[in-house]
Amino acid sequence: MTWSIIVLLGALLLVVGYKRWIPVPGIKCAPLPDKPLPSDMIILDIRDYQEADRYPVKEAYTLPYPYLKRHINTIHADTVFLVAPDKVSKNLSIRLLQKHGMTVQNFAVVHGNQHSSQPIKAHCS
Repeated sequence: MTWSIIVLLGALLLVVGYKRWIPVPGIKCAPLPDKPLPSDMIILDIRDYQEADRYPVKEAYTLPYPYLKRHINTIHADTVFLVAPDKVSKNLSIRLLQKHGMTVQNFAVVHGNQHSSQPIKAHCS
């Protein structure tokens, strides 16, 4: 009886850990786009509203990760370039967007710069 509970809890932890910390294969890190995007593609910024407002990404649609599941129907694009604040949010968002039939082409993990209003791209590793 106790072994079955331990195995069940272990399996649950593996599933949760996989979704949060294992990167989605095939989605590459890329610099923030500086050229106009195709009409069926958007830049989706899932950082908090305060950070996205303080360090904006040009022409990005801001929808923080906690609101993404509720308001995913407001995203009117087939392809997404994802801007995320950290790796966990990036992984969870990519999986959610793919579940709803969207293609995430690339992503950038960014954070704010105290000396400028421009977002700083973090390492892709």
